[in-house]
Amino acid sequence: MGTQGHATGPRVMVSALVALCCLLASACAMPAPAQSPAHPVAGGHPPILIPPTATPTISPETLRDAALGCAPKAPAPQAQLVFQATPPSATSAPPNEVALTFDDGPTEQTTPPFLDYLERTHTAATFFVEGQYAQLAPDLIRREWQDGFAIGVHTWDHPDMLQQTVPQMHHQLGDTLKTLHAILGPDACIWLWRPPYGDYNALVMQVAASYGLTTVNWDDSGLDWNQPGVQQIADMILRLIHPGSVVLMHDGPAQREQTLAALPLILAGLKARGLTPVTLPKLLADGGWPGVHVATLAV
Repeated sequence: MGTQGHATGPRVMVSALVALCCLLASACAMPAPAQSPAHPVAGGHPPILIPPTATPTISPETLRDAALGCAPKAPAPQAQLVFQATPPSATSAPPNEVALTFDDGPTEQTTPPFLDYLERTHTAATFFVEGQYAQLAPDLIRREWQDGFAIGVHTWDHPDMLQQTVPQMHHQLGDTLKTLHAILGPDACIWLWRPPYGDYNALVMQVAASYGLTTVNWDDSGLDWNQPGVQQIADMILRLIHPGSVVLMHDGPAQREQTLAALPLILAGLKARGLTPVTLPKLLADGGWPGVHVATLAV
């Protein structure tokens, strides 16, 4: 009996220790009470829990439109022809920027190498596209758009607009816009157009303005449509280049290997002159055209 009584003490202590350990383990496993930033209200009521405020998100489409001049909407059509960074009434110097613009695409045969190069070199550009080719190559239109390039209208099939009737003008502009919006969405920021051959008059500009389009030409070109040679294209563009230039080139529909091969020479010349390629909307905004603003929205 003495032996049994002597053995009981350690067993009780062991049992007690086991129970204590289990109790401590349970307490450690319990989640901590929720903390509330609010203070208890009078009368001893429990604190009011304030849910966290949700951070608003901005869609990629909104960001892209803002960068292209449509924040919150496109600027009104300019009353004057645009062909360089600054309006005729400008009193300040143009920005050290230029707009590289490409006409007559997109085509599957000629446009992809241009996009490859511009993407690889992170070079901003603007594409004036024809409706007939946009309809055939919607993936290239989407690629240009997703790359952040500006897209403008270059009519449906490149006629001389001075030879068109008013209904024909509406087809050339309206159907091209309709096709682009069917590809990119109804709110895609498209507010620039370029007349084929640079030919326009007051009536043409009036019809274009009815679609919200500003008329754009250029003040620098390498005459690349004549295929004069790679070095000649680059030399002519760089000879005419200046802060605020709008440079005309072509990515379609004919073979444009010379233009493509001239791009590295052109970019090197721009860098040496301290000139940065930007989209046409940014060039016009930085040059002070009325109502034109671009923005980079913080997410």
